[in-house]
Amino acid sequence: MVQGTQNRTTSKLMLLAMVGVLLFAACNLSGGPAAQPNAGEPDQPEPTQEPTQEVPEAPPAPIVLDVSGVASGFSVEVVPAASGDDVPPWDQLPEYRIISLDGYLIGDHFHQPKIYIYPVAGLHEANEFAGQRADDLQALLAAPQDQPGLPFLPPFNAAQVLHFHLQFMDFASGQGLRFLTQFSQAYVTINNDELFYTFQGLTADGRYYVAAVLPVSHPDLPADGAITGNEPPEFESDYELYLENIVNAMNPQPSGSFFPDLTLLDAMMASLQINE
Repeated sequence: MVQGTQNRTTSKLMLLAMVGVLLFAACNLSGGPAAQPNAGEPDQPEPTQEPTQEVPEAPPAPIVLDVSGVASGFSVEVVPAASGDDVPPWDQLPEYRIISLDGYLIGDHFHQPKIYIYPVAGLHEANEFAGQRADDLQALLAAPQDQPGLPFLPPFNAAQVLHFHLQFMDFASGQGLRFLTQFSQAYVTINNDELFYTFQGLTADGRYYVAAVLPVSHPDLPADGAITGNEPPEFESDYELYLENIVNAMNPQPSGSFFPDLTLLDAMMASLQINE
């Protein structure tokens, strides 16, 4: 009886041993714990990040101008030099640039909204009159004051009959002055078809002369220069007095009473930057 019991116990122990061997083998077949790398194998290098390439900054635009509130945009045109016997004296100029304003607030006017950029050295070489205007402007900016016949370009085949709302001001590349004026070859009324805002300036380095011609209007002025018979009596009897009365009436008018508002035109001209 005891021997039978011992045999059964021995058989159970052997069975348990066999089960343990089978379980150990199964663990190895299923992967088991991750194998440790051999000490002799080199470490795999970690991926390196590609160096960031610096993108060079774009050069500044040759001309910067903020036309906000005045126009929808602008374009720049290079005008070839003009000289010779077949070119009128007022058109004999060096190569220069014109900034044309697109979508300007006044579309129907005797003058087109443009800004002229002249090389000062070229003005002296090509046109004695234009070169003198540059000298006159430089002298006036050095000693600001009001005076008859303010410096003005582009050359017009007409006379500056009056000016008002004179103001000296800086722009991004230099200094200048602005005023409202009208040019004429005859006695005409000061009117909204010919009146314009102009800025005349010099860059700080003295290389460029800036001249703007920008149409403006005012509700107290006639629409055009047509003689209707309703002109003030002094228009015919004393034209100089007529002009003086216009200046005295217009100077006190606020900037916002003109169209476009003069402060908008000032802001645009103040933003002009010539990067050359």
